[in-house]
Amino acid sequence: MKKIVLSLLLAGALFAGANHTAIVTETLSSGGYTYMKVNEGQKSYWIAMTQRAVKKGDSVSFTEQGWMQNFHSKTLDRTFESILFAGNIEESKAKVQTQQFATNMHSDYKEKNTLSIAELFANRDMYVGKEVTIKGKVTKTSSGIMKLNWLHVQDGSNFQNMNDLVFTSTQELPAVGTIVYAKGTVVKDKDFGYGYFYPLIIQNASFKK
Repeated sequence: MKKIVLSLLLAGALFAGANHTAIVTETLSSGGYTYMKVNEGQKSYWIAMTQRAVKKGDSVSFTEQGWMQNFHSKTLDRTFESILFAGNIEESKAKVQTQQFATNMHSDYKEKNTLSIAELFANRDMYVGKEVTIKGKVTKTSSGIMKLNWLHVQDGSNFQNMNDLVFTSTQELPAVGTIVYAKGTVVKDKDFGYGYFYPLIIQNASFKK
């Protein structure tokens, strides 16, 4: 039960990805996970979720949690060049309209010595382990999860449908809707366990208006 509660808390606190509907063309299950190759329009790619019963031809709806590059599954002994860890999959034959955002590198709030969220996602390898500052609007907060407070920031920029940046901190959180300078250390491909991965997160964060 503890694992289930923590999993739900993480899902609510960390992920605010885009919605998708796609058709399953291939499926593999191993090590408690189901890996599905899906077609979405003209796109074909792999997604991974906790193990579930799906078959070729099923329509599945899901939300983005994080992309990983060159992900190696030990139980399958297979490396996926690119795979999306996804959440809230529901088998459905109904067509669901998906929302896609055009890539936009411009922040509505960028100033000297700050980065846009799109710039950070696009060049995250460059910033791993470095301290960065983002200016943006607080869109969501969650307190006291794994002894940390969690903050989502958006600034109007978007890179490959990634436009929401998560910060973890022990500092008291500003209110939703507040424009803040959020500073912290860049961590890439963070694994929180229970099937939850995050391609980019800012840790040891501090905030000021």
